[in-house]
Amino acid sequence: MLVAALPLAVWLGWFAAMNSSAMQDYQRLRDERSAIQSELEETRLRHQQLEVDLMVARQSVADGQAVIADLEQQLFRLQQDLAQYQGALAPSAAAPGLRIQAFELQRTDVPGVFRCKVMVSRVGNESDTVEARLRLTVLGQQGDGRAEYGLPELTGGRVQYLPLNFRYFQVVPDTEGVELMLPLGFEPKTVQLKVENEGKLLLEQTVEWTDMGVRP
Repeated sequence: MLVAALPLAVWLGWFAAMNSSAMQDYQRLRDERSAIQSELEETRLRHQQLEVDLMVARQSVADGQAVIADLEQQLFRLQQDLAQYQGALAPSAAAPGLRIQAFELQRTDVPGVFRCKVMVSRVGNESDTVEARLRLTVLGQQGDGRAEYGLPELTGGRVQYLPLNFRYFQVVPDTEGVELMLPLGFEPKTVQLKVENEGKLLLEQTVEWTDMGVRP
């Protein structure tokens, strides 16, 4: 019996050892699974927080752009009012004819691209309506020589001229402004503004190039 029991004891010892090792492996796998689940939950929470932060950042940018656009509109309206008052006080205010009351130039987020508006007014018979075309040319330096670019070249052919049709005054364009893309290496100096009607020159005026907005 002792001889027969010896193999059984050996087998039972081996089985107990194997069972203990299996339990240890099982516990280790459970611990690893629990750690992975915890890390996965933390990652999921971080992902959700990043989505929220991104949404808030996008909304802040949108709100900021809306505020900037609104402030730009308010600034230009104030410039229009100021130009009207100053024009009315000028010695030549009573002289009939057209005049450039304001020229606004602003930088955009794109390097080399500017947005501009022009305010044109008139003095004369109030029953008359001015119908004309406003042409714009930017003069400056490029390389070792002088260069000039018209509105069609600065807008990629999208805008040939700015149409005028008003009685007292008009701001063109009446949207956010026309975008001018300067050629590479071109340094603008002045802006030449011409108002024409059926080939006849009604007004020609030159203003300095500045992104602060000017009143001639």
